[in-house]
Amino acid sequence: MRTNKTRDIGSLLSYFPKSIHNTQPQNVMQNRTVIDRRHLWNIFEKTFYKIHGKKLKQNPDAINNLKVLFYYFLQEDEFFKCENLRNDISKPSFQKGLLIIGGFGLGKTDYFKVFEIIFQRINHLRFKYYTSKKLVTDYEKCQTPFDKDSLFRDAERKLMFIDDINSEREASNYGKVDVIEEILYRRYDNRLKTYTTCNYTTRDNCAKQTLEDLGKRYGGRIYDRFFEMFNIIEFKGTSFR
Repeated sequence: MRTNKTRDIGSLLSYFPKSIHNTQPQNVMQNRTVIDRRHLWNIFEKTFYKIHGKKLKQNPDAINNLKVLFYYFLQEDEFFKCENLRNDISKPSFQKGLLIIGGFGLGKTDYFKVFEIIFQRINHLRFKYYTSKKLVTDYEKCQTPFDKDSLFRDAERKLMFIDDINSEREASNYGKVDVIEEILYRRYDNRLKTYTTCNYTTRDNCAKQTLEDLGKRYGGRIYDRFFEMFNIIEFKGTSFR
């Protein structure tokens, strides 16, 4: 019997709207792909298994962590009621991106790899997946100032996901550069929506202290902008690893 598991999934689906809310003019809406809530869930499960080679964990913590992401991408008002949306830290808005804070092994990276694939053919949701460490490595491979500029211009795409910020080192390429700080600042300056994740920086798993530590790492100009750029999401639970 899987009664509890079925109830969790049913609860998740029952709150989802029948389709994504479109707030754009009619001529724009006609070019958008409408996602049925149940279809999105089903394809998420199948895609998760296909790329990760394992079934999606569906315990209560995992469901709650997924809920907030589904509600956000579906632009469902239940997003604003999610327990792990830290509206005490940053005022929530669908116009903001996502900063997801949590412990190791809670699915932050795995979930976004799945969403990247699912949203590839949906223009208004399509995003590119990067890791913070790979961006640093790519910068260090740049041979010319033009190469460096091209890297930063590529990071000015409409939607971008940066995995595991604060885990990367400073880049060294004829001088030290904090690549992630520069990318985040440019994206803020150009009003581009960003999704990103980071792990707690404290043993007591404090989201507020983690944000302060990010501010120390990337500087005051970025810290002040975090609250304008991001909905702050806190993933809960124990590691799947």
